[in-house]
Amino acid sequence: MTAFYSVNLATSAVASALRFGAGGVRLEAASLAEPLLLYEFEACPYCRVAREAIAQAGVPVIVRPCPKGGKRFRPDVERLGGKAQFPYLVDPNTGAAMYESANISKYLHETYGGGRHWLHWLAPLNLFSSQLAMLVRFLRGMFYLKQSYHLANPVELYAGERDPRARLVKEVMCESEVEYLWRPSRGAPRIVDPNIGVEVIGASAILRHIRRVYRP
Repeated sequence: MTAFYSVNLATSAVASALRFGAGGVRLEAASLAEPLLLYEFEACPYCRVAREAIAQAGVPVIVRPCPKGGKRFRPDVERLGGKAQFPYLVDPNTGAAMYESANISKYLHETYGGGRHWLHWLAPLNLFSSQLAMLVRFLRGMFYLKQSYHLANPVELYAGERDPRARLVKEVMCESEVEYLWRPSRGAPRIVDPNIGVEVIGASAILRHIRRVYRP
């Protein structure tokens, strides 16, 4: 483990602490015919709230990263919803589609259960805390950095939203616009790549895999 990785992980842990436990994974995941679809970018304070609600509902979701400057998925949001605003959630099971993290959090709670963290009820503190978490991470997961190869099938990511290790993985996937099927879970982050039949466990190993396999 390098010194850079250790510092990176430490600041990610601080970001998690600033969220006071929001985004805990539901033990009994909801059963869905199809996964939800989320357009977002990792650093966005509002997107963070939506992801926490997804984890608390325990529902699988296909994440299409839309970092600032990205070109792969951002145009889709404007076409589908009429404006380039994030997060944007689509539920193919009910036909619902919406902007605004507060609307998404309320919808997931009412439709799939799982409860809402107390922080999500306190709008000013919720946003301020999420903004601090963004700044602690020095805006990682905010901007497009390097295009990844187009994958025939989304990579599957098993990870928790509040896990500091998972955040490192999701930031890099966002910056390279790597589409993935997120299954909220506990334990070390793990990816399964159906395109090449590979399973990778642990944040540092996954980061190496992303840079070696998904980037030109």
